Amino acid sequence: MKYGLIGSSLLQSQTRKVHVLIGDYDYNLIQTEDPEEFARVLADKSYSGFNISGRYKTDVVSYLDELSDDARRTGMVNVVKRLPDGRLKGYNAELEGFRYTVRGLVEDRKCVILGTGGSARSCAAVLRELGAREIILVSRDPAAAAERLGGDHKVIGYNRLHLHYDADVLINATPVGQMPDIEHSPITDERLTVRLFSKLQLAVDLIYNPYRTKFLQDARRLTGCHTKSGLEMLIVQAVESKYVWDGQDTDQEALERLVVSVKRKILDDQLNIIAVGMPGSGKTTIFRRYAYEMGLEFIDTDERTEKLIGATMPEMLALGETGMDYYRAMEHQAVKEACKHNGAVIATGGGTVLNPLNRDFLRSNGIVVYVKRPLDMLDVKGRPLSIKIGVDELFGERDRIYRKVADMSILNSRIFGGELKLTGKGNTYNFELKGFVFYIARKIEKYMNDLADNRWT
Repeated sequence: MKYGLIGSSLLQSQTRKVHVLIGDYDYNLIQTEDPEEFARVLADKSYSGFNISGRYKTDVVSYLDELSDDARRTGMVNVVKRLPDGRLKGYNAELEGFRYTVRGLVEDRKCVILGTGGSARSCAAVLRELGAREIILVSRDPAAAAERLGGDHKVIGYNRLHLHYDADVLINATPVGQMPDIEHSPITDERLTVRLFSKLQLAVDLIYNPYRTKFLQDARRLTGCHTKSGLEMLIVQAVESKYVWDGQDTDQEALERLVVSVKRKILDDQLNIIAVGMPGSGKTTIFRRYAYEMGLEFIDTDERTEKLIGATMPEMLALGETGMDYYRAMEHQAVKEACKHNGAVIATGGGTVLNPLNRDFLRSNGIVVYVKRPLDMLDVKGRPLSIKIGVDELFGERDRIYRKVADMSILNSRIFGGELKLTGKGNTYNFELKGFVFYIARKIEKYMNDLADNRWT
């Protein structure tokens, strides 16, 4: 059997990976911008079914011979099944995916949905079914959206969002903030702030890559609410698609197990391991070796920054404040590009976290590890800021920020190869460093397991 995902922007899609994990069939990504090509793909009888993404979720309806009740009710299709007689039937598996995501969280709540596309309509249908008290959809063109959606939906523009700052639940159903545009949020792009949602209890983003979008990070940091990414929704939709194609009913217990299992594997491939900490704490040495032992790509943002500038940090520091300002601007670009990778190991400069935007980038698709080291053990050789300002002052300025941005911390109070100095035994440096790396790997594996099992992002 052969299936595929049809869409116009599939470069960052994890859908194929999920289907490979849950199914025993061929699954292809079929990228097209051409409506005629879209029609030809649908007519290709070598495919037993399709997933549909983007604007095609509504466009595909006119090509189908039959719709499920859910698809007819929402006017949106993201699963197509080729029936035994060759006809095409459309289903809306987004409903089950979003239902799984917000179950038990929206009854009698005021909910605001950013966006008015097919996914937003699916969210609204689920919220209504689950007993939401009020549902508001937000559009950049509210008049056109209201005309398209009809009288069943309350649609406003972003210029009237201030009237609904009492919302309990805020949902991003737009593509704003997805990889690679990780610096964007549908709220901040409209020159607004989520801080004013003073009663916010839950923020949901249908985007799953990056795992923690700027929208979710802002909501968590500025309101203290719970946050949920779209990863579980993606997985549930894929499982529901398989059930449709196989002609099976939903097995809730099996679904729960699959979500945790698949989520764990997706996060393992998607999330970067990122080291932060004081200059001279051992970040680069330790995590370069970690990358080697785990077979992962290693990125040193200091090296990337110096390559962008064509000069070293000491050389830029010698130019005074202007030189350091330029260094930090180029460092920001290097960090942003590094954080667009998936499954890499990234060592950052000691001052990287001073820029709040950098902190968002690091956390967007990363497990951030704070490498601590006793101040009297910090290596200051070749580190002009540590010499000029002093490690005590630098630590006092940065420790709070390191702790705030990190998901976990490790203490590096070791001198690798120390046993060699004491006993004369050969190769103890590699032995001790490797042992420390695998200690870190066990901590990260435990954190990843907990993250996959956690309902919140």
